[in-house]
Amino acid sequence: MDAIPPSHSGQRASKPGNMYPSSNPSPPPVRRNFFQKLWDGWSALTGPNPGKDTLETDLFAQERLRRAHLVSALLIINVVVLMLLVPSIFPSSPSIWIPTAILFVGGIIVAISNRFGNITLSSVIYVLQIDVALVCFFCFKPAQELYSENMTSLDLFVLAVLVGGLILPKKLIPWSGVLQIVLICAIFFLRPHNISLDELVQRSGSTYVVLVPTFLLHVVGTTLAWLHAWSVERALIRASQAEELAQARAEVNHQSLIIAKQKKRLEEGISSILETHRQVATGNLAARAPVHEDQELWQIGQALNLMLMRIQQQAQDYRSLQMTYREIEQLITVLNETRAGTRPAFLPPCRTPLAQRLLMTLKR
Repeated sequence: MDAIPPSHSGQRASKPGNMYPSSNPSPPPVRRNFFQKLWDGWSALTGPNPGKDTLETDLFAQERLRRAHLVSALLIINVVVLMLLVPSIFPSSPSIWIPTAILFVGGIIVAISNRFGNITLSSVIYVLQIDVALVCFFCFKPAQELYSENMTSLDLFVLAVLVGGLILPKKLIPWSGVLQIVLICAIFFLRPHNISLDELVQRSGSTYVVLVPTFLLHVVGTTLAWLHAWSVERALIRASQAEELAQARAEVNHQSLIIAKQKKRLEEGISSILETHRQVATGNLAARAPVHEDQELWQIGQALNLMLMRIQQQAQDYRSLQMTYREIEQLITVLNETRAGTRPAFLPPCRTPLAQRLLMTLKR
């Protein structure tokens, strides 16, 4: 029941730098008929204000939103009843125009309360306006006495029970049934009785027997209303659990995908490091492991490359030292032979820095 964002006709806007618009056009807007537009306007007038942060997005908040829409729908019944009662107000007894005024004022209060997101308050006021209208109907009747034929009229209080089962929270539904029974008893015992009603009580044996059918009707109605609210609550709990399970599965799948990617990167990093070790084992000290900071083993690869660079540098220094040693040995040999007179003074060329410095010194 989330608010549906307005649909936009035409194609989606292309990304910056894209010369061609998107090839996936948005779906065409759904055309609503006259009654749907009329309901949208009525909901905007009597339903929760979408600009107010009065309703959340969880399932139980969506249930409150469902009850708010039901209150808006029941207010249409108020309007219909008022339209039917208005022609009979003038001339009429207070038993007609007082309940009509109560329904009119109560409907306005319910609409305002529902508009501001007070769903439970508006539901309670709606049920109470039905009770008050019915009580006024019985209290302001031209005939002050209750007849035996009026007993069926007391069954009208079951309307409050049925309406309460639709819009009241589950915990308030039993109290609504108790309220109806209390009002029925108050009307029956406080209003004067006609002779026909007294004769009915005498034939039945007790007042309780006369009221039992009405009591049973309200008890059964209250029970059915409570069971309906309980089933809706259980359905919401199951839907909430199903949603949490779906979220958990999606999270597990996401984590599995992340783990699979990490495993793939680990395998690639291990393979590249092993390949570098194999090349070094064959004597290629210039081999380096590829280093990417988005991989898990990049620090190990970086440390390996640093170690190989130092080993390569030490190997180069060792070769340079060996070459310097051989050139100095050659110079010493030439000098010894020259002093012994067995070879003319001929100095061989030198390539290493230390041997070159020694050769320049000897030439001086």
